[in-house]
Amino acid sequence: MPVFETAEELYTCVGGLFERLKSQTHVQQALTSLNLTVRFNYTQPAASITLVAHDGGGTIYYGECDEKPEVELAMTGDIAHHFWMGEINVMGAITKRQIVPTGSLSKIMALAPLIKAGIQIYPQHYQECLGNAE
Repeated sequence: MPVFETAEELYTCVGGLFERLKSQTHVQQALTSLNLTVRFNYTQPAASITLVAHDGGGTIYYGECDEKPEVELAMTGDIAHHFWMGEINVMGAITKRQIVPTGSLSKIMALAPLIKAGIQIYPQHYQECLGNAE
């Protein structure tokens, strides 16, 4: 059984993580220097989340949007969950094509502070998502 049955569940949990990250002081500082649009494309369930970080702000779009991403990361919903839980070796997942990156490696690497912060809070956030689903 997949971690996320529907796109709405993925948006609530993973998208909720992104929303939560925006309110953290150290993430806001990282957003100030980040000038990037990144799209996460998911399968199983089919969904996409686009993060637009420009001029110190961050906007999140769910589903299709007109923003052109400079970086795209494609993966299943289950891989996304395990990624944010910190259970996946990213380079191994890329090698196995579990995560398929598109775009400049330097721009992908610029996401590291946000990813690190997300991995720190996702396990608790996921438990809260589960609690809200019951």
